[in-house]
Amino acid sequence: MLKRYGFLVHSLSDYPGEVCSVVFIPVCNFHCPYCHNKTLTEDVKRDGLELSAIEVYLQKARKLISGVCISGGEPTTDPSDLMLLIERFKRLGLKVKVDTNGSHPEVVRLISPLVDYIAMDLKTSLDRYPQLAEPAEQTSLVANIKTSMQVVLQRAPGTYEFRTTLARDWIDEAALRNLGSQIHPSAHWYLQRCYIAQHKPETPQDGEIIERYLAIAKNYCNNVFFRP
Repeated sequence: MLKRYGFLVHSLSDYPGEVCSVVFIPVCNFHCPYCHNKTLTEDVKRDGLELSAIEVYLQKARKLISGVCISGGEPTTDPSDLMLLIERFKRLGLKVKVDTNGSHPEVVRLISPLVDYIAMDLKTSLDRYPQLAEPAEQTSLVANIKTSMQVVLQRAPGTYEFRTTLARDWIDEAALRNLGSQIHPSAHWYLQRCYIAQHKPETPQDGEIIERYLAIAKNYCNNVFFRP
């Protein structure tokens, strides 16, 4: 049976500076409680598309779509599948962005020369990362996250970002300081509001809290931005 993917035909927010489609790989090795794609696996079983159908749409929409964001789930869980998607989308003349949690640095290193943009999530303080992962990955997880960060930092400015979702139970001032201590001052770091079902904010994070979080992040990084 051919693989199926989630597919969003049009997005103005998933690829900075580009009008893109989004392809969702419905497998993940993390179980983040605030995940906005918790139903992805079931959604793809019901409504997912095969790659050939996605390519037909992208070919027809080539004048409107300039890029594809490969998201998830976690795209790096299946390197061969990810490489296939990158190759096929690049063959269509599209720019390719990959979203990743950074848990598989060898895959991040493999794809980095092939894609146009990488967005890596920084989810919580490093000591709490094992709480988000499958047991088999917990031992090496922190080292893997650090390695992936270094791989991403080797990319040119404007071709990558780190991003932290301000999930109430996972990000606080201490967590931001812990993550900030791992980030190079030249990095691009986005703090973004946490949304749950129906695109509603998880918690009413007021302007004062967000400004405090931004101020903390700016102590470590020169390029910090807020994404509503």
